[in-house]
Amino acid sequence: MAGSLSYARIADRYEQVRGGEHRAKELADALLPWLPEGVVCDVGAGTAVVTQRLAGPSRQVFACDISFEMLRQATSRVPGQAFLGEATGLPLRDGCLDAVTFVSVLHHVGALDLALSEAYRVLRIGGRVLTISGVSHPAEDDMAPIFERLHDQLRPERRGQAWSAVAAGKDAGFEIVHEGLARTTTSVSPHGLDDAMEERLFSHLWDLTDARWHQRVVPAIAELRSLPKPHTPRLRVFSHPFAVLAK
Repeated sequence: MAGSLSYARIADRYEQVRGGEHRAKELADALLPWLPEGVVCDVGAGTAVVTQRLAGPSRQVFACDISFEMLRQATSRVPGQAFLGEATGLPLRDGCLDAVTFVSVLHHVGALDLALSEAYRVLRIGGRVLTISGVSHPAEDDMAPIFERLHDQLRPERRGQAWSAVAAGKDAGFEIVHEGLARTTTSVSPHGLDDAMEERLFSHLWDLTDARWHQRVVPAIAELRSLPKPHTPRLRVFSHPFAVLAK
């Protein structure tokens, strides 16, 4: 999988900290105006909570993910249209798709250039790639500085990779159709966020040693708990880099 990351270990709780149906609608609403009709593959679809919203009378959508545990949930949303596969080696023939979507995926892919080259291969001439970064500009709330600082300490490479999709797309042969931002919102309290961190529901917390956990994460959780009104939810607004590429 060329270093790609799987969410298999938290498949049963994934949507708990990813905004569920509300966030999925926001992401799908950003994609749909740019998504062509025809056959679409949502790569890194996970539970297909976004994928299911992309289908239409003239659009057939498939969900692809490297995690069987995630796809087990996806099958109820896109019956018969979910399959195992990785972004860097899609089990699809050349030129068979009208569009490929990557939603909150590419910052987890170990070889970004291979993923974009694979997307180019499976697209017909004129087909599109739509990518929404899973790494957003920081939310403007009192929790953001604490959480973002911790994430950058533990995964310093992730922000650069998340912002590299357009450059990698150009290198793969794509033309840039659109660059912008996709907006998502969620509501969570400092207490809710620190609970999710303690359960290690975020990928940058999964494989930490005890020493690193106590050095980096424990102080961050303490900071969250010391914020004013820690049980009061904050409306969090995120702006995700969004790009549309054409073959």
